[in-house]
Amino acid sequence: MITLHFEDKTKLYEQIYTYFSEQIKLGNLKWKDKLPSRRSLSQHLGVSLNTVKMAYEQLAEEGYIVSDERRGFFVDKLHTEGFNISHENIDFEKPKVKEYKYNFSHNSIDMNKLPVSVLKRCANDAMQALTNTERQKGGLWSLRIEIAKYLRERRGVITSPENIIVTGGYGEHIFILMAIIDSPVFAMEDPGYKKTLDTINEITAKVYRIPLDKYGFSVANLENTNANIAIVTPNHQFPTGTIMVLRRRQRLLEWAEKGERYIVEDDYDSDFKYVGSPIPALKSLDKNDKVILSGSFSKSVGQFLGVSYLVLPDKLKEKYKKTYIPTSGASIIQQNILERFMSTGGFEKHLNRMNAHYRKKRSVLIKAFKKDGLEILGADAGMHFILRVDTKLWNLNNLAERLEENSIRLNTVSDYSLNESYKKDLIIGFGGIEEGELEKTAYKLLEVLKY
Repeated sequence: MITLHFEDKTKLYEQIYTYFSEQIKLGNLKWKDKLPSRRSLSQHLGVSLNTVKMAYEQLAEEGYIVSDERRGFFVDKLHTEGFNISHENIDFEKPKVKEYKYNFSHNSIDMNKLPVSVLKRCANDAMQALTNTERQKGGLWSLRIEIAKYLRERRGVITSPENIIVTGGYGEHIFILMAIIDSPVFAMEDPGYKKTLDTINEITAKVYRIPLDKYGFSVANLENTNANIAIVTPNHQFPTGTIMVLRRRQRLLEWAEKGERYIVEDDYDSDFKYVGSPIPALKSLDKNDKVILSGSFSKSVGQFLGVSYLVLPDKLKEKYKKTYIPTSGASIIQQNILERFMSTGGFEKHLNRMNAHYRKKRSVLIKAFKKDGLEILGADAGMHFILRVDTKLWNLNNLAERLEENSIRLNTVSDYSLNESYKKDLIIGFGGIEEGELEKTAYKLLEVLKY
């Protein structure tokens, strides 16, 4: 057990934090080494349990340690590589990031519409509650309750908070699935989310790219592979915007029934629906517990909270509980802020306002793009749609260079596909365009396409 000589001028928990962080950086504590339990350390040092909790919480927040609900706290890999001190001059100049005058990015949201005063109150409450909040494997229990309520009311999914795992982002979802599913072989949509492909490729080279047809993900092609995990975006396919029809959903569920197969439903921007009734999640049709729901609050609240979640089937939930998975997860403060935002009704009000706001933005752009030789696709939901260009009437030659020259940020569907035919499909994201700039931004793109 450690020995500390406390100083009067520094808070006790900071001194405990400093001791362990230094021991880890010096290599005296190595990856997977176990720390003393909080209770035994508090008794040994003669300090309160809360003091040790705060020290361990800060160590976990900064990636020095990770917790395992059943086994305790362990040194994480991040800070155990050692430090080679160099006396060379370091350039502290901030790297220049390309800024675009016209932004059709599908990743951008309208940050100007966030209820800042409400979120500040939630943040203040979260900070006050921090000393009484214990980090839990799977995430803050009260937040998991709120997510379960949200899924029931907004997505038609009935699930227990125990099946919900709070994470720090989509990349963690892939790592968790690889840890709890035996011999994972992935299949994903083509075109599809590039981050999914990159994350899987970091760990395994084998990913099947499954093409789409007008009904969505081709289950016929999937059946010709040995994949046991299919990753899909059925409610607003990324990036084409296709909505998977009911019969195709049923066929995909039938595929998953055979053996140890699972469907990962990426519900990335399902909060926004503009035409017809909201479409329930594929998970709501899942009678055999074979769908893993992957969700995020990045499109609704923004990346700054950094909170995502998985809804695991019962079998995988039990395996998750028993498995050590070295992921950092979302911080306790971030989880507390979101929990308060949801439990006080602020999140639901925000979603309703943003649905109306994005519907208006979408309508302005669609009206501006109603020209001969331009077709609007996938515009019923989400925060982007597809502008299909007739190359007989519009010029796509050297489009990437011309967009760059005119400071326009825009991707084509072919950027996310092996299929070259998608080059004529432009992804029109509207979340980050200011309301007063919508028509101007649209007309600038039309001007470039006329060259």
